[in-house]
Amino acid sequence: MNGNMMQALMQIMSMGNNSQQIMQNMLSRNPQAQAVLNQMRSSGMSPEQYVRQYAKQNGYNIEPMLQQLRQRGYK
Repeated sequence: MNGNMMQALMQIMSMGNNSQQIMQNMLSRNPQAQAVLNQMRSSGMSPEQYVRQYAKQNGYNIEPMLQQLRQRGYK
């Protein structure tokens, strides 16, 4: 998965109330996003748990992105 998919995963994690709309838009444009969503659903994890595990397994440091999300008011 490339950096763009990691950004997409971060977006999933921070969706809030517009999650359904964001997901539909993302999935309609990117079959890779559909595959990630299917993996996340089958994992039984929350979006945040899935993103954190994926990042850890693939050597991504997501802390800078998490800081940006926090600065924008996401928990």
